[in-house]
Amino acid sequence: MKQRASRQWTGFDNLLRIFILAAILLPAAAGCSSSSSTAKYNIVLILVDTLRADHLGCYGYQRPTSPNIDRLAKESTLFEQAFSHSPWTMPSVASIMTSLPPRDHGITNWKQPLAERHLTLAEQLKKGGFATAAVVSHFIFEPKYNFNQGFEFFDYSVLEKGHPKKIHSSGEVSDIAIKQLDELGESGKPFFLWLHYFDPHNDYLKHEGHDFGDEEVDRYDSEIAFTDHHVGRVLQKIEALGLRDKTIVVFMADHGEEFRDHGGLRHSRTLYSEVLRIPLIIHTPGFSPQRIKTTVKESDLAPTLLTLIGQSVPKAFAGETFAIKGDKIKVDAPRTVFAETFRMAKKKGVVHDNWKLIHDLKKKRYQLFNLETDPVEKVNLFKSNQQMAGKLTGLLTEHYRVKRAKVEEKPLDSDLEEKLRSLGYIN
Repeated sequence: MKQRASRQWTGFDNLLRIFILAAILLPAAAGCSSSSSTAKYNIVLILVDTLRADHLGCYGYQRPTSPNIDRLAKESTLFEQAFSHSPWTMPSVASIMTSLPPRDHGITNWKQPLAERHLTLAEQLKKGGFATAAVVSHFIFEPKYNFNQGFEFFDYSVLEKGHPKKIHSSGEVSDIAIKQLDELGESGKPFFLWLHYFDPHNDYLKHEGHDFGDEEVDRYDSEIAFTDHHVGRVLQKIEALGLRDKTIVVFMADHGEEFRDHGGLRHSRTLYSEVLRIPLIIHTPGFSPQRIKTTVKESDLAPTLLTLIGQSVPKAFAGETFAIKGDKIKVDAPRTVFAETFRMAKKKGVVHDNWKLIHDLKKKRYQLFNLETDPVEKVNLFKSNQQMAGKLTGLLTEHYRVKRAKVEEKPLDSDLEEKLRSLGYIN
């Protein structure tokens, strides 16, 4: 770049020059600095694998499985009808992190990692000046699956403890998380910390002090109570560090679990509410506690978090932001939720305005449920309510008119295939 010819500056000129430069440089400096100086809050995202909403006290469960989560819920916004986009982990967590439905991130099986072209919440926050860290406990989050995108610290060391079917790891996840909170709190930067707990996943182990019996569902509840205890340790640490009033805490699950509600066990094969309805609790400092009954979807979380911290939402995020009005989160209209599973079944579904449609592509069968009058989905109204059946069928057809995103498949190594098979993920 060429320089202009210099000139002699008088005392007045020099003073004027200083003012002009200050007027130009100060706003520029403010614009170039990271948003770490202006971010409203830190974010801690606690995600528990395979956790049914209706097995938590704050969602009406009678067993004492979740005292710590319940206390958090009493001070938070609790969503009574939050839904996952998928009944298994990979596509569900991909939707949480990218704010895309499965159609748009494309994951349908274990051979498809998260495509690097998709923008993640961690990447977006890192761009905005956040320190980013994650502690995970499922082998599908190892770096080869690309869920570490945007994280500066990404710890999956708990997997070294042993096969996830035979161990519990909530204590170790919380141990590492507590150390990270010490470091992140001292950094002076706003931070995003993602914690993933695996223990409620099968096989279910009974834990001392959390004994509800010997049946599978009893041991499942014991796993939830054990996880709740260690989640409580993290919440206590946030309090002890004086970060409670500076940190948004999100508690949620990726999907639920079946206990023969519709004849089956585990997850992945169906789209009923026992696997799609998830707990979603958002604690925002200074916000009034409330319970929201309106239907929401997991892909709405990322844009809402960005709005809460005062950052703009990128166009790449397809989820809908919850409105912020005063000291409350508002959801003005029910969200339409598209869900699918193609790994151990071939099913598509849509939740819209308290109604759910499930299309079983293999059996060529449709099911229509009124979730308000029949929340356990026992009465199929597809033939008797043709108007609503036609409306939801049209929504499902229109959604899948858009071409599915392509994801490059990578072959499974023998060790990973054995782990997936032992957990019932591969027939």
